[in-house]
Amino acid sequence: MSKVFKFFVVLLAILVFSVVLTPILYSVLHPYFKFEKIFNRLIMIFGVLAALLFILSQRGKTGKFFDHALWKTYGFDFAQPWLKLFSVGVLGGGFTVLLIVLFEIKFGPSSDREAFLLHKIVEWFFTGVGAGLSVGVIEEFFFRGFIYTQLKKKTNIWLAVILASAFYSLCHFFDNGQIFIPQNPSMGDAIRLLFGYLEPFTQHALDILPEFTGLFLFGVLLNLAYIRTGSLFLSIGVHAGAVFFIKFQHAFVEKAPEAYHVFYGNRPYYDGVFEWGMLVILGILIWKFAPQLIFKTRKT
Repeated sequence: MSKVFKFFVVLLAILVFSVVLTPILYSVLHPYFKFEKIFNRLIMIFGVLAALLFILSQRGKTGKFFDHALWKTYGFDFAQPWLKLFSVGVLGGGFTVLLIVLFEIKFGPSSDREAFLLHKIVEWFFTGVGAGLSVGVIEEFFFRGFIYTQLKKKTNIWLAVILASAFYSLCHFFDNGQIFIPQNPSMGDAIRLLFGYLEPFTQHALDILPEFTGLFLFGVLLNLAYIRTGSLFLSIGVHAGAVFFIKFQHAFVEKAPEAYHVFYGNRPYYDGVFEWGMLVILGILIWKFAPQLIFKTRKT
């Protein structure tokens, strides 16, 4: 069985399981979770599990879950100062978003919230922590640790960076939230959601281009963090720090109404020229200084 055929078999299995399980889980989780949210999360979970099972299938004779040499290949090198890498990454990602927010409060479309509410600050803080850690670990494992590593085996390193970053960016636009879902949805409605993924690309390609550009640049700098350290922990930290502050800033900042500005972008903090420039600066700093965070005995 060829690898390409195996890939499509696994992809089909992910889609079938998601279609079958979504109505079942919705009957239990409604009204706490939307039908399309459950469907999207199932695809993500099954995709990550498939990547994890692929890696575990490569274990050596020991058969241990944590085969150090194997997981090191996919970026989880605990022989390096992983906590230091993660912490510096959190500070770098969070500080970059903070600078963007402060600059846009002063000169751009952002505006201060009129009243600071303690329960909102606490709520957004823990929302940011949870989202930052989960998104940072899961997405860096999947897009950098797995997808980039597999692409690097098939092509040169820089083409792998471009392809992995483009795929990472595109995945953020698989949006089926515009599909009407009835009160008692079935597997047929889950199938309709699959086709809904195509709408942003077929009908709104130019509209999503600014966000695609920002997410692509963010993906590139996360790849640079991985390349320059040989470890995922710096990229996990940068990703977690950025997501944390994007969430947490909602407790303090009310961004202006929907109105795209070429320089400042819109509500996302990665769809304007200024924001792209900040991502490029962060990428340059990572490229220059990241090797200093790892043990000197390591070849970079």
